[in-house]
Amino acid sequence: MGCLMLEMQSTVCCPGKETAKPQRNGVPLCCAKTGSRVKVACVKGDRRLCARMASLGIYPGVEMELLCQGCGYPCLVRVNGGTLSLGGDVSGKILVTPSP
Repeated sequence: MGCLMLEMQSTVCCPGKETAKPQRNGVPLCCAKTGSRVKVACVKGDRRLCARMASLGIYPGVEMELLCQGCGYPCLVRVNGGTLSLGGDVSGKILVTPSP
């Protein structure tokens, strides 16, 4: 793992479990606040996942708006004028920081 990032710790963000801790490169998208604007810090995953996210316009430095999220459920994001639905497993692999 580690296509577009340095090594990271695993993070759990489901309600009732350990809360996500801010990491050096951000927090998982599934843990960001609904309605917030975020900036992609990195995508952790294999080459295939990183290529797929890049083809959708999700790569480090891109700003997007989190429209709806839920642990283990798809989350909706608005990126580059389009709306995408990302599975819960994928949204946990996209690390974001607050957008200024």
